[in-house]
Amino acid sequence: MQDYDLDGRDLRLLHALQIRPRAPWAALAPVVGADAVTLARRWNALQDEGLAWLASYRGPGAKYVGAIVEVDCIPSRMTEATSDLAGDDEVLSIDQTIGGRDLVVTVLCRTEADLARFVLDRLAKVEGVTGTRTHRGIRLLADAQHWRLRSLQDHEARQLESTVPLPVAAPRGVTAEVEDDLARILRTNGRASVAEISELLGISTTKARSALATIIAEKRLVLRLEVARPYAPWPVAVWYFLRVPATMVESVAGKLVGLQEVRLVATTGGLYSILMLVWLRRVEDMTVLERQLGERLPFAEILDRCIVLRTPKHMGNRLSLDGRLIT
Repeated sequence: MQDYDLDGRDLRLLHALQIRPRAPWAALAPVVGADAVTLARRWNALQDEGLAWLASYRGPGAKYVGAIVEVDCIPSRMTEATSDLAGDDEVLSIDQTIGGRDLVVTVLCRTEADLARFVLDRLAKVEGVTGTRTHRGIRLLADAQHWRLRSLQDHEARQLESTVPLPVAAPRGVTAEVEDDLARILRTNGRASVAEISELLGISTTKARSALATIIAEKRLVLRLEVARPYAPWPVAVWYFLRVPATMVESVAGKLVGLQEVRLVATTGGLYSILMLVWLRRVEDMTVLERQLGERLPFAEILDRCIVLRTPKHMGNRLSLDGRLIT
């Protein structure tokens, strides 16, 4: 049962961290409207409650193969199948849904061969799974690193962007070993200080700062603020499966990216041209969104949709039944 409400200052802090996840508290203070000590204390409390956290995952600058898999399960075995799949590193997220599939599984693999092994060999061994449909990602046009809580005013967001510039890649690059080690550190603590990273990697603070800036600037690793969806102003998540004429896929997908509700838009190879994930305030808002899509994008046919009931794993992290991070 939900026993906590994110207040206005919480939401302002979280919106600021969406824009600059590693910004110093002192830089966030004038934008959020609280002193640095208060912000740090509030962030620690939100993390401790599992209500907000920083997720890290391989970005478009890294080599990976993505797919979204629809999974059908025996109802009595869904919990076991979900737990089994959640233990795989290749499984980024799992949504338990109602609709034409039981699970929507987001998968990231290093190579095509790894994806083939997961789809053809691994899924076949999961007890309780009765069927799968895999949609190989072609192009990711939007993911939730660009979705915003809309708690800050536009001018406040611009102020933060100008105050804390984006990191710049170093000319010498970063070795694969250091990159993997950095990814492990940030997966545990996305706001780990440069001094902490330096100590854990056994390198100078200058090299640690340079390596961190490089992998983020080159989008080899993405740091993203996450919030427990049931506690956010947009507690309803819905997957949409669309078919669009081949000549209009890029155009339609590009327009979908601009919708405020959109968390993910990807073009895929398979039955559906485009897969889209949205967050809504109410289930009833599905009707409003679908009417808007029909009016603005008449060539986009909604073949199916499904409402997310629970998300046991999200961006590599296990979540509780009520959507909080399990630490």
